[in-house]
Amino acid sequence: MQLWGPLHPLWADRFTRGLSNLGISILNGFARQEALGSWGAEFLVMPVAGGADPASVDYVSLTLEPPPPFAPPPVLDGFDVDGSPERGGFIYLEVRGPDRVGFLGSLLRILTEHGLVPREMWVATRYGEACDRFLLSASDGRSPGDDVRHRLATTLEAYCRPRAAASA
Repeated sequence: MQLWGPLHPLWADRFTRGLSNLGISILNGFARQEALGSWGAEFLVMPVAGGADPASVDYVSLTLEPPPPFAPPPVLDGFDVDGSPERGGFIYLEVRGPDRVGFLGSLLRILTEHGLVPREMWVATRYGEACDRFLLSASDGRSPGDDVRHRLATTLEAYCRPRAAASA
């Protein structure tokens, strides 16, 4: 499925959590905000058992509606968070963990709670493992400060499973 054009600043959080609520999983995809503010996004989606038929979903409306209030917390195997001076000082984030319906929505909820929104997203699922990458700005479009980056890293650390459990 594809989305393009001007979208609400919190569209990704609303969209991914709305899909999760419908029982639709995002397997792979990409989204980028262009210089003038419009978005281009393409996602490969698939319903889980009992989920909605992806062909019957109004995807644009999911970007406009407030997301469902609950998003189960993510389980992470690891993450990398760093500044991106070559991209205007935005935050670069990569997360890895066992995939499940709602994994991306849970991450976006955490980002929103830290006042961060994606400017770019790369979503990939391989062999049951999610590896998602983001280029993040503050919700007002500015570059987030180091304090925001450190708070995000501290929050994500709390969702990491212990190393011994990750290999079991």
